[in-house]
Amino acid sequence: MNRIRSLIAAIICTAGVCACGGGSSGTSSSATAQSGTPLVVANVKDATMLDPSMASDGISLNATYEVLENLVAFKPGSFTIVPELAQKWNVSGDGRTWTFTLRPNAKFSDGTPADADAVKFNFDRWRLVSDPAHGNFTYVYYPDVFGGFPGKIADVRAKDPRTVVFTLTSPDGPFLRDIAEPAFGIGSPAAIRKDPQAFQRKPVGSGPYMLAEWVRDDHMTLQANPTYDGPGAKPTIPTVIIRDIPDQATSVLSIEKGDIQMLTAPRPDDAKALAKNSSVVVAEQPPNNTAYMAMNMEKKPFNDLRVRRAIAYALDLPAIVHGLYSSSAVVADNWTPQAILGNNPSVHIYPHDIAKAKALLAQAGVRNGFSTDLFYPTAPRPYMPEPQRLAETIQAQLRTIGINVTLQPYEFGVFLDKVRNGEHQMCLIGWSGDNGDPDNFFYPLLDQDSAHKGTAQNYSFWRDPAFHQLMIEGQLTTDEAKRKLIYQQANAMVHDQVPAISIVHTAVPMIVSANVAGYVPSPDTEYHFETMSFKK
Repeated sequence: MNRIRSLIAAIICTAGVCACGGGSSGTSSSATAQSGTPLVVANVKDATMLDPSMASDGISLNATYEVLENLVAFKPGSFTIVPELAQKWNVSGDGRTWTFTLRPNAKFSDGTPADADAVKFNFDRWRLVSDPAHGNFTYVYYPDVFGGFPGKIADVRAKDPRTVVFTLTSPDGPFLRDIAEPAFGIGSPAAIRKDPQAFQRKPVGSGPYMLAEWVRDDHMTLQANPTYDGPGAKPTIPTVIIRDIPDQATSVLSIEKGDIQMLTAPRPDDAKALAKNSSVVVAEQPPNNTAYMAMNMEKKPFNDLRVRRAIAYALDLPAIVHGLYSSSAVVADNWTPQAILGNNPSVHIYPHDIAKAKALLAQAGVRNGFSTDLFYPTAPRPYMPEPQRLAETIQAQLRTIGINVTLQPYEFGVFLDKVRNGEHQMCLIGWSGDNGDPDNFFYPLLDQDSAHKGTAQNYSFWRDPAFHQLMIEGQLTTDEAKRKLIYQQANAMVHDQVPAISIVHTAVPMIVSANVAGYVPSPDTEYHFETMSFKK
């Protein structure tokens, strides 16, 4: 504990902030707030990179969301669209032309204008492989959301400094929700042009905070942006330090002692124990995720539907969920969480049936089972707080039908590289929803457009033309009643074809010091430090 305190003190001194310790230091709350003591947040893993257009993990995107603004954003605590860089917008009658009016005199923290030209620069960089700024970088979200390069966005035009016009190839039901995702934060063109690789380490935006420092595998320091003039709250906490503390026992002790003020993604047992501690509050982010096991259909025997169904029958999902997750967790009957449009009440998990599973394996010509591997990340994720125990449980359950699973744990960045390239046979992974739309769960994770090795997020490499057609219909339709039917059909198709097995949808606990006010649990798992303050 002394080492942790010393590390935090060193970081605070580096940031040039006078610190007095955590909530249990003996200093009064009002004195603590006035002294500028930072809010210290513990993550179990560090970010992978800080250019959100190239990141795909929540830890990276959560940090950049505070630094870069989007055209539009989600109201904290919901998926309601609110203004951010854009003050207002309208769409043409045919649904193909979107016009955004930006707030006047918006600036990036480097002093350059956050205007229509800047918006055009960012979108052109992402969507046009011919754009000089596009480079040889991997843009993870853009092709998955917009269907390739340039995809659905046919043109972006800066009509004048405050007006930017998007022309789409076709109507797009989730367009506003899509561009509100953290991956489409608007960065300073000057910073990106100067050194795009440096931008990955230190992005420059117009958000409420600026990145002051990032020491990999140790900490990230955010400082309030003095030029921020956006529609959101202006930060009252001048400095936020995001610590990488992989040992969760250390994190629990740290928040109990007051050395940190927030603990993200705690283990279920730790959250249950901390709920009895009056010095902290256990808040739950609304369920908006899924943990699942993908089976690589490019590798035998997973190209055989009977094998995939046999695995579904062999897994005892209620036992897994009730044994490894908190009481708020829900067994995943549907691919999408219950609150998402398109939940299909007639779709249920495969019942646990060993005899049925063995019969299907026999029909597939693997009566005696087979050997395979299961890749999984070593670091906990919001939807997978104990990946090793989950992997071991699946290994044991599949052994009952003769499938011998070799566990392959990897550091998260290495894991992502491997599964994006299809090196796995099976993998454990998950998804925290970005925008509250069913397209966000189906299209990037299961559509054929997302099954390109190197950038794949469809880790099953399932390519079903009928499913793809459903995805296109859902995107082209703006009528919510019609979209509901489309995605109910999609849930049924995923259940029937079993490219992957959704395991659980769970509320994500967040441990917050009782000395901190203004934390808003959000379904997209963003933190919104600008709404927080120390209690007086």
